[in-house]
Amino acid sequence: MLKEKAWGWIDEHKDEFIEVSDKIWGYAELGLCEDKSSKLLAEKLEKYGFRVKLGVAGMPTAILAEWGEGAPIIGVQGEYDALPGISNKVVPHKEALVEDGMGHGCGHNVHGTTALTAALAIKHEMETKGIKGTIRFYGTPAEENFGGKVFMVKEGLYDDVEAVFGHHPMSMNMAGLVSSNATNGVKFHYYGRTAHAAGNPEMGRSALDAIELMNIGVNFLREHMIQEARIHYIIEEGGGQPNVVPDYARSWYYIRAPRR
Repeated sequence: MLKEKAWGWIDEHKDEFIEVSDKIWGYAELGLCEDKSSKLLAEKLEKYGFRVKLGVAGMPTAILAEWGEGAPIIGVQGEYDALPGISNKVVPHKEALVEDGMGHGCGHNVHGTTALTAALAIKHEMETKGIKGTIRFYGTPAEENFGGKVFMVKEGLYDDVEAVFGHHPMSMNMAGLVSSNATNGVKFHYYGRTAHAAGNPEMGRSALDAIELMNIGVNFLREHMIQEARIHYIIEEGGGQPNVVPDYARSWYYIRAPRR
């Protein structure tokens, strides 16, 4: 019955929250730079009576908001950061909203909005039924690049919470007990010696060659990793133009596994 009434409240306010999601889609801000998105979510939480702290754990776009008093303290988490280079209009084909701009490839415009909506619907039911406890909204920035939740945990913002519900936009509606891999991000810097690639290449030591050799080795390593592990990388910098042996190159790796 409580769930049905919460769904009813959401249906009554759906246009408001669809608008929030659409705005965050349009903002499409990089992790730790989600200024407009976090402000919008914080304003909605304040509108519905939540006590809101914006800028927790040393991150200007991190949110801690709560309503109610005492135990149990139940949390929901919302993300709202975007990814570079995948800006798109609201169409089912590739058509950039901003050429080479940021975009929501993982649906974090929906993620932050649905967490907000859940927190407000729970608050409505608690208030209506006189249910004691605290509902807390964690606005967790930079999921895609810097792992904002980690810094919020280190700050102790999860220490007193009984349970935290996580979710993510998917192709179907379902509930399950799943765990994500732990992630380490690391950047490798290589230094060599520059030379003219046509005039005297023997004098050069290519930093880019070093990166390519490492990448080849990593790709051979995949055969011997556990099934759940993932390694992916990009070359962030590899030289300026082909006729100059690059004396500096840099790669960026994500390494994922069930345990660090």
